[in-house]
Order: sequence, then structure tokens, then C-alpha cells
Amino acid sequence: MAEVTGRKLLAALMLVASVGAARADEELPSVVKIASQNVTANGCHDTTQSFTTSVPHPERLDRSYHGVLDGIEVRVTAANNGHSYSNFAWKDDHTITYTLYAKGAGHWVDPPKIFGTPIGGGWCAGAAGGSMGIEIFAHYK
Repeated sequence: MAEVTGRKLLAALMLVASVGAARADEELPSVVKIASQNVTANGCHDTTQSFTTSVPHPERLDRSYHGVLDGIEVRVTAANNGHSYSNFAWKDDHTITYTLYAKGAGHWVDPPKIFGTPIGGGWCAGAAGGSMGIEIFAHYK
């Protein structure tokens, strides 16, 4: 039983290795997911994060597909409260950069004051988290 499981595992690893090393003369699937990214923010807070993603075989991209960049598509997977994706650009021949932003809901309430001195800390009224999640796909010829 263990030998059969080991053989299956070895076969699966060999398949993954062969798919990852596509040569120029091999057929690529027409659409390939190349990244998944997500940012979150607590209530009354916001988060901005920049990402870099490598694009395999950029010379084979279908530049007639006009997404955020020619040949590159974004699909939103999470979008809660304030959120956005922006600044998609080619960093070099095979790398793209972009930014995700999330803002949690709520508003800050200052603590009460006695004789002009705050007593305790403030709090976030109506707090709810925010999120922005995307998947990035490359379109090939």
C-alpha cells in the first residue's frame, strides 16, 4: 500500500515539474492564473500594499486581450467596504507591479474629557473590516 502511494506521489511530482518547465515549442493553456493577492483592514483603519508578480513566458501573451495590461486580466475575489486595485505596470520584461487598498468601516469617537483632559481612549463606532482580494490571469496565444 505504501509503495503504491509513493509511486502516485512520485508521478504527481513529475507531472508538476514537467508542466512548470514549458518549452517555447509546447502548447500553453490559453488562460493561466499567475497570482492571488489579498489585503485586509480593521474598522477605522486602512491598508495599502504593493505587490510584484512574475509573468511566465511574456513573449507569448495575447496582447489583443485588453485587461488591466495587455494580456493580463484581474478577477476580484473579495471586496468589502472601502477597496481598490490600482497602479498596474510592467516593471521589466517579465514582472508586473500593482497596489491593493482596503479600508475598514466606522468612525473614530474621541474619549470624554474632564477639565480638558481625555479620560480613557477613544473607540471605533460602527467598526467593520475591509478587504480587497484579486486573482491575476495571463492570456496566451
